[in-house]
Amino acid sequence: MPQPNNPPEFKFNGDKIPQFLKDQARWAPWKAKWNEKRQKFDKIPCSTKGYGVSTAEPDKWGTYEDALQAYQGNPDHFSGLGYLMTGTHGVIAYDLDRCVADNVISPWAKEVMHQLNTYTELSPSGAGLRMFVQGGIDVDWTNHDTGIEVYAGHEARFVTVTGARLKTSPADIAAAPEANLAIATRYAPDRKSKAQVLTLAMPALIKDTDLPDLASLGLPYKVMDFLTEGKFDGDRSRLVQAAGVSLYAAGLDDAQVLSTLITNPYTFEVALDHRRQDHDRAVLYLWVEHCQKAKPKAQSSVASVNDFEDLSTAGLVDETPTAKPLRFAFVQAGQFKPGTPPIWGIENVLPKDEVGVVFGESTGGKTFFTLDMVMSIARGQAWRGREVKQGNVAYLVGEGGNRFHYRLEAYAEYHDFDLNTIPFYLLNGAPNFLEKTDVKDLITGIKALGSIDYIVVDTLAQVTPGANENSGEDMGRALAHCKALHKATGAMVLLVAHSGKDASKGIRGWSGIKGALDVEILVERSGDTRSAKITKLKDGDGEGEVFGFKLNTVNLGLNDAGKQITSCVVIDGAAPGPKTKGTREPVWQKVVLEALDELIKVQDLAGGDITHADLITEAVNQPPGELTSDLAIRRQRIKKAITDLEAAKRISIKNDAVVKL
Repeated sequence: MPQPNNPPEFKFNGDKIPQFLKDQARWAPWKAKWNEKRQKFDKIPCSTKGYGVSTAEPDKWGTYEDALQAYQGNPDHFSGLGYLMTGTHGVIAYDLDRCVADNVISPWAKEVMHQLNTYTELSPSGAGLRMFVQGGIDVDWTNHDTGIEVYAGHEARFVTVTGARLKTSPADIAAAPEANLAIATRYAPDRKSKAQVLTLAMPALIKDTDLPDLASLGLPYKVMDFLTEGKFDGDRSRLVQAAGVSLYAAGLDDAQVLSTLITNPYTFEVALDHRRQDHDRAVLYLWVEHCQKAKPKAQSSVASVNDFEDLSTAGLVDETPTAKPLRFAFVQAGQFKPGTPPIWGIENVLPKDEVGVVFGESTGGKTFFTLDMVMSIARGQAWRGREVKQGNVAYLVGEGGNRFHYRLEAYAEYHDFDLNTIPFYLLNGAPNFLEKTDVKDLITGIKALGSIDYIVVDTLAQVTPGANENSGEDMGRALAHCKALHKATGAMVLLVAHSGKDASKGIRGWSGIKGALDVEILVERSGDTRSAKITKLKDGDGEGEVFGFKLNTVNLGLNDAGKQITSCVVIDGAAPGPKTKGTREPVWQKVVLEALDELIKVQDLAGGDITHADLITEAVNQPPGELTSDLAIRRQRIKKAITDLEAAKRISIKNDAVVKL
């Protein structure tokens, strides 16, 4: 069955939502993700920045106004707003499934509506109803046969809210204690155990990047094979239980064990299968069945893990528990040996390490310079007389993807080789490096290529949409996922990024990134001459070295309209001299070039020429920053900057069409 394009039937409209709900700081936007097994969309709550937020962490949810602003600002990413039910707070939510068809409400649902007599709305699918009541009940409950779920905060849960209020529904949330009891008496299943109580103390989840490395825990081999590769030869549920026991036996606490089981794709797949592909119930399943019930087994005897091993080996192997290795093990001075020497992709320039960056201002040539380096690695050809170790390259084209193939063709044309003969792979798109799911899927895609040595991310800004570049939380998360990408694939992640106002201080945004980099290369431009300077190199003696270069135009033939297609390649050139006071690129010219870059992005998608008038309008409308906001003065300065850029051969204007040189 093909995936539908537009999951919610009823788009969010908050006009009718009761103010009582809006006043609660329990809101978040949600996005729809297609679930192939369920053949329906899962509803994933997100932070206002776009990455997932847990229903087990109420403090991470926010105000109605913030959630609404995020939804309205990115309607293509978010499908609506959700309300957090986790923790008792005087609100009960009734979720009635499969009770509306062809604008007709089922009799049983009408009866529930009549008894509660409270605010009622249609669900996003249009096939269910959502009701909210003031008050509290002893326990959350569900009747799958009828299709009714009741949440009062005893389980970690959220509900989608559409604002599609029924015309016959009261406008406000009512208090209906007698109705709650009557409905529970009729529809709630018998509670024959106290298992529900076990869910109340579920810990807050830990980021996957902060979890212990599985390889360091000394887990049984069958558990390790299952957690890392999904291998199993029997009941998967027993392996999940064995994993819980083993993780506790290795010294992990509740939060670490639960987070490990949730973030592991193989254990969470089992949980989803056991709980009808319901995300929140899958989390509770892991917590109750494979954390709380596994913990006593680990505490009573570490050897209990062997209960889940292949019993045919009993008496044949040494089952004495292996001592947990020390994380910080000291060695005597005479036995101390230096670390492994670095592996160089390009000798003393580009190591095969964890994370590096090539950065600079717009139009500086950082993408061309990066492409020149990694192409030499993919070809196994010397770079500027330096030894190169041949490697496989995966390139994420997040910026200018529709024209990037011209750069590849120009490089192959200039260096006279066939692009089909090199291990160089491209992805025309920008995964979100703030979202764990995107990074995991990216890892899967890269592993499908086989061995990859370098992963180029062009640009960092494109893979961190909506992030606060100055935030250690946002950019630290992206950086942690880069390191996770390296750890999972063995490849070095090479970021292409923009510089800040002072390029000498590193890439734009959070200053903490530089400390985590293994190599940092600054690309600068002065007229037609450009340079790349190694501003940081963790190993080797190349730090401070400068490489001058120019961009050489390559003709690639005519397009369908008979116009010449061109692109550029990097050629050696003298490095520009040191900048002196007064040689900084005029600020109005920079505004014009940034505006031209924006127009080129639109042109890549829509085609057509960029006219002189288009450029003036776009530049005048750029954010003024510290410059004047007087439109007449701005227009005057912009026109002069365009004339100066044309004289400096930075742009060309022919027949009113503007081209960047």
